[in-house]
Amino acid sequence: MVEKPPLRVIAVANSKGGVGKTTTSLNIAGELANRGYQVLLIDLDPQGNATAALTQEELSTTTGQVLVAGGGLLDAVVPTTMGTLWLLGTGPELRAYAKQLPEQREDYRNVLRDILAAEAGGFDYAILDCPPSLDTETLLALCAAGFYVVPSRPERFSLDGVKRLVGLADRVQEAMNPSLQLLGVFFTQFNSNKPSRLHQDIVAAAAQLFPGQILPAVRDNQALGTAQRLAIPAQLHAPEAAGVLDYRALTDDLISALESHLTTTT
Repeated sequence: MVEKPPLRVIAVANSKGGVGKTTTSLNIAGELANRGYQVLLIDLDPQGNATAALTQEELSTTTGQVLVAGGGLLDAVVPTTMGTLWLLGTGPELRAYAKQLPEQREDYRNVLRDILAAEAGGFDYAILDCPPSLDTETLLALCAAGFYVVPSRPERFSLDGVKRLVGLADRVQEAMNPSLQLLGVFFTQFNSNKPSRLHQDIVAAAAQLFPGQILPAVRDNQALGTAQRLAIPAQLHAPEAAGVLDYRALTDDLISALESHLTTTT
């Protein structure tokens, strides 16, 4: 009997907003699910955009409640229109729940890690959609994840957000989660046909900061936003749209990078 591989947990994070974290989380999760993997997307952003993009149903249990309870994950997840993609959704109340955690348990940073280890064994991947901050929710994700990926717009302030996030991840790796690995940085809303000089300079700067870790860029594509408004994974809504094809290529590279890390550490 072939043993099932362990759950692979990937955090999608950047301290800067508007860089495509949720779109990336949705489309990496959707692409993996479209390939037949059992995928759990966990919405850790109080804005709840990933939740709204996958379901129009009212949730009876949310991410914050599961975190505070220290369990109940499988009772809280809901199916999506893609049969192998599942959602642990959230809303604005997550921020209040997150603030309760340090008061409840000394090792609160590990609560999500412990929940996934105990209850998520039936999934192949868990994708963690982080908020545009370095607050508790992002810390929980980095402590739970084996890997993280950082989307960025080809702009200076977005790249500054990448540097802040990677700095936090380095501290988490050193003190709390030694297995945490950066899978790569990539650019969203990218115009490869007519890149501005600023775009070129930012990409060059990123390549110097993160040598060998720049992943394929994703073009701006209206179909991705339309799919989110319809609460349908883009892989089902517009499978041949430019953005979907770009995320398909990005997922290929993520899987390759992930397998390379796993091979190196075993």
